[in-house]
Amino acid sequence: MGGMSGFGSSAFEEFFRNMGGNNPFSSHFGNRRPAQAPDKVIQIDITPMESYKSVEKTVEYRRNISCDGCKGSGGEKQVCTTCKGSGQIQQVFGNAFFRQVQTTVCPTCQGAGQKIIKACYGCGGSGVKPEMKSLKFKIPHGSDSGDFFRLEGLGDYYQERGFGNLLIKINMTSDEQWEKMGNDLVYINVLDYDDLKKDDFNVPHPNGEMKLKFPEIFDTSTPLRVRGKGFHKEAPIGDLYVRSVVRFKRNFSKEE
Repeated sequence: MGGMSGFGSSAFEEFFRNMGGNNPFSSHFGNRRPAQAPDKVIQIDITPMESYKSVEKTVEYRRNISCDGCKGSGGEKQVCTTCKGSGQIQQVFGNAFFRQVQTTVCPTCQGAGQKIIKACYGCGGSGVKPEMKSLKFKIPHGSDSGDFFRLEGLGDYYQERGFGNLLIKINMTSDEQWEKMGNDLVYINVLDYDDLKKDDFNVPHPNGEMKLKFPEIFDTSTPLRVRGKGFHKEAPIGDLYVRSVVRFKRNFSKEE
């Protein structure tokens, strides 16, 4: 037992520092940093052409800003008597040889360190009020479903943490003419009966109209491929695929 008597809390900290880690039993009490304001996520729908042309879209969304009446404080406050303003409470477990300190959020003030004793009339103590925000957002070329773009400080306001960031989540949709498949651009070429008699057809590619020839054997189950005419967000450059759809009204003469 004598060999354990000098292995106190400072020895623990030295041990974990030498191991390249942190003391898991350390509470970090007194060094608490204000938590970063959460991000606000909104989703916008874009088309393949909007992604290819890198268009600028107007984004409108609802967010919370600081209340003018109380300057975001929520009202008159006093220091929480439970945690003495730290926002945390500690519980100590163990004995003289092995001690564990557990730190949790103060249940009385929910980590704020203060309690509102007279709520602001304008915001009801929340410290925020809603507003509609409008901004211009240029869609990067090649954007696709699941892409996120962060705009600093354009999210919701939180007391003592300021404004969070805005995350724009992209959702790719299809239209009647275009689809996006990875780095490839797909054109839906709708043909009627008269189109089938022609030798070529036009594709309204965003970089300029293209004239393509029909293959000798026309097969709608196999799309035509034009190399290097897809998205160029990253290597390798995508291709253009032309998927033909035949659609026409069948007219039959009625026998008399």
